Amino acid sequence: MQMQSKGRPASRRRIATARGIAAAVVAGAALTGAPPAVADHEAAATSTGIYRLPYGDGTEVTVTNWHHDHNVAYDMNAGPGSEVVAAASGWIRAIVDHHGQEPGAGDGLDVQVPPQPQDDALEHACGNNDPSTTVRGGNCGWYDNYVWIEHPNGEYTKYSHLGTGTVSATWAEGDWIEAGEVIGLENDIGAASTAGGEPGDRASHLHWEVAVPDTPGAPVTWDEPGGFIDDGSRVVARVCDIPGQELVEGDYEAAPCDHAPPSAIIGGGPFVVDEGDTIDFDASESSDPDGLPLSYRWEPAERSLAATATPELTLTDDFTGTVTLTVYDRVEALSDSATQEITVLNVPPAVSVVATPADEGTPATLRATVADPGADTFAAEIDWGDGGPAEAVTIPQLALGVDHVYGDDATYAVAVTVTDDDGGVGVGSVPLEVRNVIPEAELMLPGVVSFPGGDFSVIEAGAEIEAGAVARDEGSDDLAFTWSTGAETTVYNDGSLPDPPLSPSGTFPFEASDAVAAGFADAGVGYVSVTVADDDGGTTDASAGVIATGTADAARGQGWWMHQFSGAGQPHADPPVSAAYLGIVAAVSGVFDETYAAGTPAEAASLLTPSHDGGEDRAVAELLTAWLHFAGGAVSWDAEITVDGMPIAFLELMEDAEQAISSPTTTDVELRRLARDLAAVRHSTS
Repeated sequence: MQMQSKGRPASRRRIATARGIAAAVVAGAALTGAPPAVADHEAAATSTGIYRLPYGDGTEVTVTNWHHDHNVAYDMNAGPGSEVVAAASGWIRAIVDHHGQEPGAGDGLDVQVPPQPQDDALEHACGNNDPSTTVRGGNCGWYDNYVWIEHPNGEYTKYSHLGTGTVSATWAEGDWIEAGEVIGLENDIGAASTAGGEPGDRASHLHWEVAVPDTPGAPVTWDEPGGFIDDGSRVVARVCDIPGQELVEGDYEAAPCDHAPPSAIIGGGPFVVDEGDTIDFDASESSDPDGLPLSYRWEPAERSLAATATPELTLTDDFTGTVTLTVYDRVEALSDSATQEITVLNVPPAVSVVATPADEGTPATLRATVADPGADTFAAEIDWGDGGPAEAVTIPQLALGVDHVYGDDATYAVAVTVTDDDGGVGVGSVPLEVRNVIPEAELMLPGVVSFPGGDFSVIEAGAEIEAGAVARDEGSDDLAFTWSTGAETTVYNDGSLPDPPLSPSGTFPFEASDAVAAGFADAGVGYVSVTVADDDGGTTDASAGVIATGTADAARGQGWWMHQFSGAGQPHADPPVSAAYLGIVAAVSGVFDETYAAGTPAEAASLLTPSHDGGEDRAVAELLTAWLHFAGGAVSWDAEITVDGMPIAFLELMEDAEQAISSPTTTDVELRRLARDLAAVRHSTS
């Protein structure tokens, strides 16, 4: 128990008062939430917490200075060596347990600095021991022994002038100290000299104060030499078991506050949630038997739970452990703790996949997004569904898109598997359509000749020609060649066996070739063709023309050819053969039958019987005769014709003649001359 005396007696007096009454005063003030009734303190704030006298139980203490005349701080003494205790439970935040000089530091006050008899090795008062020396800067850089304690209610208490070595022998910064535990011993370290005393006469006392941060909950700082708070202010202390909870000058007996500790209760639990979910803690059933308000502290501190009765906790990784609630009352910060288990379950990642269809042999693109409520890292792989090994990828690659080329058309079951760093597995799948591409084919014949009417290979009737084809498939399909000759050949992608479904190991793009010998027994226009089919039903065709000429050993005159088509008398050649020759003329010429009809024997006979006066008629008749020389085999396509004593290639002459005959600007004279030149074809040399 600690009580104020009536007035200021010459000697200490111990006054006994029933603790139950004092406790009722404390509880009543706390329950109403109003500060105690105190005298005018120049508008000084009152502490939230309620504190005991900072001396050991039973110690007689004299308060000599108080907040009326000491800037809301208290000087008290119980004699050198008296035990100084924590006025309330809390964390030790600062210990200065040595007394020495640090030039340039101080609190900015003009004070007398007396000599320091307990440390003769130091020069005092900024370089001299003159007790009358007045210096600017307060303690002139002297470290005054002190301790700062932070309390759960957010307030701090300071204990100054403790004996050197009496604190650090037991405590370290960060330690928790209970109310009533001994901090150190009272001494005169850093205390001012007694009024009017001789040098060396110093007042042994404890300087005690309560301070609050300018910003609630924010950490505070203080200057190291003197321990003066930088970003806070002193408040009037509420002290238990004295009338009005107000500490004034007088004599007291130190004792614990008369109350019981609170009870800590965490509602619910044990808590089992998924990572990313929020746990709502509820400590509202915690209580104090004296009806005092509570302060809350949740541990471990790295969880950053708010110091309230109902904090929230969201963990983004799987976890198994505990959370501890400690509740403190507002008197001495006595406490009680409760622990509850929490389990945070890992949540496997959710994988969403989108695939873009493609043709076989061209890239198909897959994109995927990964959602996970936890702060996990991931490993990912893609099973492309074609029997090949899974492909390892990163999450950014999945977001941008990953390409894959398929060698065969199908609908592939593509799966993306994502594993988080806790072993959770998420799978996203999608059907990916790959379309078949029909093959390309090129047919090749030897000796292809460019005629005015088109390109043809030229052989004699009864001969064979070697035809070849090259096919290309963008996929990995087998390719089958079907020829107009009836020949069939299949070229397998792997060289020997049919292409299996999905072609997991096929080669693509795939090229294949085949060749056949095509024979033409009769004269006429023929074609060699090939159909190339892949094993998925895609087909393409290619063909090339062949001219099979007759086997005549000499060129015949215009009249001879007219007789073959006139229908009069017995023709020299079989009519089917003559008709075949007209077919050859229609194929190689650019004017028959496009400009001049010569497809039937009658049409041919008409063209071969020109008027004597028409230059155009004569030129057309000679042109048709010259082509019939070629069709019958008497004149080769590469023959050389002598015109006006100058050689000219057969095809060159024929092309020039067709252009002249087709041109409306060609004169009759020019056409007559052209007819004469074409007549020379009959006398060609091969």
